[in-house]
Amino acid sequence: MSDIKPPSSVKSPLRPLRCLVIQLGRLGDTLQSLMALRAAKQLYPQLEIHLITHEAFSSAAKEVPWLASVITLPTDKLVSPILQGKLTERQSLGELARWVAPLIQDRWDYVLNWSFSDASSFLTGLLASRVKLGYSRRKDNALSCADGWSHYVQAVIQEGSVQNIHLTDILTTQLLTALQIHEGEPAEESESSNNSSGASKFFFSSQDRKNAGGPNPAFLPAHFNDPFVKWGAIQLGAEGESRQWSPQKWAKLASYLLRRHPEYRIVLLGDEKEKTLEKSFLKALDPDLSRDRVISKIGKLSFDSWTTLISGCQWLMASDAPVIHLASVLGTRVLNISVGAVRWNETGPYGNGHYIVSSSLPCTGCESLSRKAAAHSCADSITPEGAYAVWSYASSEWAHRRQLPIETHFSQLSWSSELSHIRIHRSKIRGANDGGGVFYEPMVQRSMELQEWNSHVMGHIARAWYCGWVPPVGQELDRRMLSSGLMQGLRQLNESSEVLMKICAEAERAASTLQQKSAKLPSERIMSVRDRDTLRDLGKKLNDLDQLFERLSQSQAALKPFSQIAKVLMHNLQGQQLADLGRESAESYQLLSQGIVLLRDWVKHTLTLAKPVAVRSTTETTPLRRLHDRI
Repeated sequence: MSDIKPPSSVKSPLRPLRCLVIQLGRLGDTLQSLMALRAAKQLYPQLEIHLITHEAFSSAAKEVPWLASVITLPTDKLVSPILQGKLTERQSLGELARWVAPLIQDRWDYVLNWSFSDASSFLTGLLASRVKLGYSRRKDNALSCADGWSHYVQAVIQEGSVQNIHLTDILTTQLLTALQIHEGEPAEESESSNNSSGASKFFFSSQDRKNAGGPNPAFLPAHFNDPFVKWGAIQLGAEGESRQWSPQKWAKLASYLLRRHPEYRIVLLGDEKEKTLEKSFLKALDPDLSRDRVISKIGKLSFDSWTTLISGCQWLMASDAPVIHLASVLGTRVLNISVGAVRWNETGPYGNGHYIVSSSLPCTGCESLSRKAAAHSCADSITPEGAYAVWSYASSEWAHRRQLPIETHFSQLSWSSELSHIRIHRSKIRGANDGGGVFYEPMVQRSMELQEWNSHVMGHIARAWYCGWVPPVGQELDRRMLSSGLMQGLRQLNESSEVLMKICAEAERAASTLQQKSAKLPSERIMSVRDRDTLRDLGKKLNDLDQLFERLSQSQAALKPFSQIAKVLMHNLQGQQLADLGRESAESYQLLSQGIVLLRDWVKHTLTLAKPVAVRSTTETTPLRRLHDRI
């Protein structure tokens, strides 16, 4: 019998989709972009992805086998001559034009500007593409972002409003949504696409890493591949002094770990600039410990060897975002000591089973976004004892299966007092039925403040707006988390949000009326005095409502994002005719109304959750008739 399948069952090859991604951020941004792109590539294998990145941060991208090409922006070549006075800005434009020319000549199906910067938007504006995501430029050179997630990044994230969606999830959802709209659902999911986080020890194609399972390359420490030896990597430095944990504290944490876990060894990671931190660490290390259990590779590693070491370790301990993203990509578990003005719920370790330790106390340095380490008391709140207790609990999950409360673990170590000034979160990937994406579950129940509540609400609203999937209201709230301060704030918010909803509804009606009236005009340039006055009155009414909406939104932190989103939506109206502008304005107000309704649902749910619940008595009462019969 012939093995040839009928023609109807033969799948024709999919047309390649040429996708150009502009990522001119730092290494951490590049790594998050690669995780998002890999998820899209697994579902849409016809994607031909080309990545533009800074020359200094291109090493990671060049090690990814599924990228069609990596285009590096020669920053030093373009900028250094200007800084050195060898070229004027005008003279350097020629070099820039020569670099951009091939990109402009190509035709792209998708252009993704994931830099989310004003400067990069000019490059996006120059490129011809069927679909553009992220920041671009209009014909009049005004900043433009047409898709909803870009609105959200500009209005909420870059304006500093709290929210709880990880940036990797935002990038992934933005691209996959566009692909579903323009290319349809993926034909089939490969087995690899079911990997919940996209992490893999072999994410990169480095030859060093391929050889890591065989004879030791020269850069690997002795016993690195010994199955009876476990390794923990510590990255001493961080992007900015305010985000660094002191080397003395790292040394004390390492001392606890090595004394109590003889199977472990420590490898220190960092670049040449962190040699001073290395000296301080080694000086503070317990002198009774054998020095051959601590290996320093600071200033000795290329990107390939850095990646190979992290992929071979059981744990990475760090406060530095890029190395945390790298460990997440490679599937190495992370203990993230989060200090400084860091929004770990947006940029923390991605995947299952990572732990984040942060301060639970107010920090003036974080509130003022100070870059001076001395201003940040949050670093003092996290002690080596607290960090070790979290790590030892996390590393023994296989034994206690998380049935042991972490409070009990701290108590067994006689360090219960450490819990009073730290927060502990564990990362978890939601199931597909729950919307997917990473979230951080609190390991110690504490009273929830209004700011944290706001972050849950904004994440919910964004998913409803841009994912088409609405999770249950308050699904991650617990009655024990609610405080009297939160309840007081929500009662005030309940009143002001009701007024804001009415303003929004009135603005939507005015914009719809403007659309209807202007659509009936034979010409926008020639109209009766009566029509002109009607349109002028509607315009004035909309302006007054906008100002009222702005003032009320600015009065409370939970409402401020609506004001910021309203501005971005109105800036990005695309209509050329008055009727089109009226229709788009009405749609924008309708979107805002949907968000405010969800906010009010959260308020109602939380206030209801906080109400006392009657508990049925377990003592049985004897009816009088039965009592009489006994007498």
